[in-house]
Amino acid sequence: MGIPQFKRHLEPYAERALIEPCNVVLDGPALAYHILNLCSRTRRKGSPLEQPSYQLLGKTAVAWLHRIQACGLSVSAIYFDGYLPNSKRNERIQRLLKSSRDLIRYHSTFLTGVPKGRADGGGDADADLFPSAWPGEHKAKPPPPPFLVPAIIDALRESSEFSSCVRLVPGEADGFCAEHVRRHGGTVLTSDSDLLVHDLGETGGVIFFPDIDAGVEMETLVAPQYRPADLCRRLSLRPETGLQYLAFEVSRDPHLTLEQAIEKSKRREAIPASGEEYSNFMEQYHSPGVASQFQTDEVPTLDPRLSELFLRAFRGSKKAVAPVSEPGPGNGLDIYLPFLLDCPNRASAWEASKPVRQLSYAILQSFCGNSIPSVTETRRLQSVSSGSRVEVPKPTEAKELGTFLLTLCTEIEDGISDSESIWVVLSVYQDIVMTLDRGRGNPLSLALLEQEARGGLDQCSWDFLHLVAQAQATYYSLRMLRQIIELSAQYTGSLCTTMSELARFLSRLPSLPGFPTCKNFLENLQRAREAGLLSCLRSLCVGYGDIILQIQSIEQPPESKRPKKKRRTMPPSSQKTAEPRSSNPFNLLAAKGEEL
Repeated sequence: MGIPQFKRHLEPYAERALIEPCNVVLDGPALAYHILNLCSRTRRKGSPLEQPSYQLLGKTAVAWLHRIQACGLSVSAIYFDGYLPNSKRNERIQRLLKSSRDLIRYHSTFLTGVPKGRADGGGDADADLFPSAWPGEHKAKPPPPPFLVPAIIDALRESSEFSSCVRLVPGEADGFCAEHVRRHGGTVLTSDSDLLVHDLGETGGVIFFPDIDAGVEMETLVAPQYRPADLCRRLSLRPETGLQYLAFEVSRDPHLTLEQAIEKSKRREAIPASGEEYSNFMEQYHSPGVASQFQTDEVPTLDPRLSELFLRAFRGSKKAVAPVSEPGPGNGLDIYLPFLLDCPNRASAWEASKPVRQLSYAILQSFCGNSIPSVTETRRLQSVSSGSRVEVPKPTEAKELGTFLLTLCTEIEDGISDSESIWVVLSVYQDIVMTLDRGRGNPLSLALLEQEARGGLDQCSWDFLHLVAQAQATYYSLRMLRQIIELSAQYTGSLCTTMSELARFLSRLPSLPGFPTCKNFLENLQRAREAGLLSCLRSLCVGYGDIILQIQSIEQPPESKRPKKKRRTMPPSSQKTAEPRSSNPFNLLAAKGEEL
């Protein structure tokens, strides 16, 4: 997040000049958000329907890197966070609380439905890579695309020119950027003023993404350049510690003027009086905070948040796997799930797909060599302590869960005519299971499918947005499962038959540009319904009469409905609803097995 006001204080002392040809390293997460800003610049930021697609984001990232290379900058490395130390927990929780409050504000601003945006949905036209202006929009707006960073990583890994530059590291990206420049020279491109506190060596410097402008002929780049050695000389600060003392004073009191902060830094007033506080402040800048005993080239090819879960569970190499720390009795691991645009009045959109993630955690545990009793999923938060604790299934339960999931996916595949709709059907099915398990209300998915069948589904409604978020959670949970299964094969050298078949099945899961969005999900629903979604659901939900009746009512065209005087009776199989439910999260499928 940077140090508030620190960059603003230093701006007058930075040298705005032509960026000479040099080696640069990039702060990956900062790059991702810079690309999002470029792609969102001419769009209505208050409408989720105008958010740029993952395909545009990835294409723009590669184009931007090509442009800076054409202007003489050589990209040496692009670092992405693969692990954040526990010292960052409070900061991360505060960010999530802010995102949650922003979502509530957005929801309260548009209670009856989000803005529609332009008729073309914002389009996916190429972005201006070096705009001359950054229009602001201070109205309530939706959260950014939830899978922004992994989508940028995927696009870079697929690029022949930049794939070798991508580094998912066992720590924070900024620390590795600083270490790279300190050892090899060059400049860090970032949006984080924290980089100026790191030791960048005698010649290292920092340039901030939003400050970069294209030259007159578009063949050169111009930007303010922050070199700690030069800044200390202009501010009459000691070159070894000057910026560090200054940053500490500003972090303690952002309301200080630059002159006041400089004077305090020179007198070192706060250092002796707050020695421990200063030591804690500087600890994060002395060296990258890394997961124990992991080298950069040993981090598996995972999404960042899954990489962090893995690194918290492991240390060492492929030949010697051991837990990072012995989990105490009742303790588990944490994972920070991507923040979704779901309805604050409903349960988290991650809830319906929880069984898939439970299977992922169980597989991770199976080759961890140590018990993981639970994983605390941190998503939309109401308070500092409101993460959701998810029990990790025991090996026998995990085997059963894997078998049920594979059987379910196979039955869905057999029941529809469009293989790309498998994941949509699975998402709808999970919503039905969750609703029945909670024992209240009707499945949101069936209510919206009925609206779609009658031609009255509103893409701007919060109900629709919540269903989209649930689908996104399903797709991403399956992506997590696929990556964990592949990781298991990498570490153990083999997979059981069920996991091997699941891996083959999940290899067909679309990449992030093919994930559901509020712009394409209505079309996906329509396509799935034409492919046999409803009849497939009837087959999967046999034995649950109320659900069958709802599905049948959706299948009946409006003109075929006639008022009936005859009393409606429930089919015999509907009596199953009163029986105790299976503990298996895919219990509708279990009920069907009992019928057969």
